[in-house]
Amino acid sequence: MNETQTLLDSRFASLFRGRTDAYGSEEGGCVKQSVTVELFANHLNGGAPIGIYPLYQSRNEWMCVWGCSDIDVDDINAAVSIKDALAAAGVYAFVERSRSKGYHVWVFAESPVTAVAMRRMLLCAHQVAEYPAREVNPKQETLAAGQFGNYVRLPYWNASDDTAIHRRVLRDDLTVMPLAEFVGRAYATKTPASTIERLAGYWKPPVATPRIKIDLTINESLADALRGLSPLGKVIWRDGPLPERDRSSTLTKLAYECAKSGMSPSEAKVILMDADRRWGKYHLRRNGEVEIDKLVVRVFSR
Repeated sequence: MNETQTLLDSRFASLFRGRTDAYGSEEGGCVKQSVTVELFANHLNGGAPIGIYPLYQSRNEWMCVWGCSDIDVDDINAAVSIKDALAAAGVYAFVERSRSKGYHVWVFAESPVTAVAMRRMLLCAHQVAEYPAREVNPKQETLAAGQFGNYVRLPYWNASDDTAIHRRVLRDDLTVMPLAEFVGRAYATKTPASTIERLAGYWKPPVATPRIKIDLTINESLADALRGLSPLGKVIWRDGPLPERDRSSTLTKLAYECAKSGMSPSEAKVILMDADRRWGKYHLRRNGEVEIDKLVVRVFSR
């Protein structure tokens, strides 16, 4: 192996360093072995893919040097919105097209920060972007004895494969960024710990809203319900998901458009069930109607 490749492996390993006595496997298990530069190099060279546990303990505090928000649906706009929210606060983030669907948004710290600070900064970015924070890593702020937390699978498995799309970081124009370019940019744009800690302070814990009784008894026909839907809502209902959008997010957008149109929850349910029947998200599932009900309740309870 030449010196350039060895240096690249080492820099990549430093960017994604975390717990040193265990790592995650491709299959979802915990491998209790030492995490070495050679392990990272094997990942980059097309050997066994690995995931890293971000939290490690230092002076009785749980620390990390990176954070990652997992957008677990095929919604590039959501990932970009998180990246833009961070950029507005002076934090450079990287969007990776993850393993099979969805995206990871990565942030790298200039020096170790507490897991509390990293997690809450990313949660704050989600609040600014108004996008649900379903999987923000680190997922834990502290760990009990014997716990490992959650690992995140790393990008650039088999990095020399130029035809690969997934597990690659994207440039701002959404083209794939080669490994060396990514590592160089990541080192040049690390975020100061003081910035992460400051932004973490802006996070506001979500306030529990009182449960609202919503009547979902259907009394309307589809034709009657559609009369109250806005022109934009009708276009969404008629045309379905755009090429870059998935069915779940489009159903949610349609539900919000129903609410904005001043429709009743039961009218919205009629429209969503018809759209779902044509788009094929929930209607063949045993609990399909329940999923639609949950969506309506979530939207109309806001």
